[in-house]
Amino acid sequence: VTTLFQACFITDDSRRNQFAVLCLCGTRGSLEEIGRCFATLLLGMAGLGAAVKRSAEEAEETATKRERLNKLVVGWLRNDLRLKDNPVLEAVRNRAQEDGVPAVLVYIFDPRFYDRSPYGRVTDPEFQKSISSRLPVNFSSRKCNGRRARFYLNVLRDVQRALKEIGTELHILHGKPEDVFASLAVQYSASLEVICLREPVSPEWTDVEDDTEVVLQRSGGSLTRLWGAMSLYHEEDLPFKLGRSPGSYTGVARSLGWVDVWTNAEREE
Repeated sequence: VTTLFQACFITDDSRRNQFAVLCLCGTRGSLEEIGRCFATLLLGMAGLGAAVKRSAEEAEETATKRERLNKLVVGWLRNDLRLKDNPVLEAVRNRAQEDGVPAVLVYIFDPRFYDRSPYGRVTDPEFQKSISSRLPVNFSSRKCNGRRARFYLNVLRDVQRALKEIGTELHILHGKPEDVFASLAVQYSASLEVICLREPVSPEWTDVEDDTEVVLQRSGGSLTRLWGAMSLYHEEDLPFKLGRSPGSYTGVARSLGWVDVWTNAEREE
């Protein structure tokens, strides 16, 4: 029987990779010889497939490791300096464990809220978010006096000490949060997944959150805002939607089951 074909396959050696060419051109042989040739060819192609599969798996594993090395989970503490009922701590731990990445806790002294600053909304010095008819003023003030600053320092020391007792640390930084996180992303060559408690009241602090989120997204990071900064109830436990809440304290109290919030502490069954 005359066979006329040409086959090429790759053999993988621990020391080198080489191309092996199997050529049977116009040769005459038995069916057994042809069968052996085909078997050799199939074994070589099977080895090639396994090598390609291993290469793809190794590349995927390397990419996963690189992604983990380039990611950092950051717990951002602000006016929620407590441990027992702080959802940020649990969220940071869970996110880090799920993604297999490191995590840190930080507190940032924002100079706009501690140093002397122009009167008005410190996150809007050009009055772009304020009333359009508002005129600039020529005096400044401090949003935080010495006693309040001392209180924050004492609380931060307590939180640091409590965290060290459970094997972690709180890193205290200084600067605008959006600038601090941008610097951290460059320093660690990583995208930051920042988790904080959402500010429900202050327009200035919501401005800080929005500005921080924009900066994080530019470097591939994110900002997760959790409920619980200044609330007795979780938003999921309220009997009404936040956008449709009652317009008075009495209405809120009745919605939550209080008989008369002004005169007694009884609640309806």
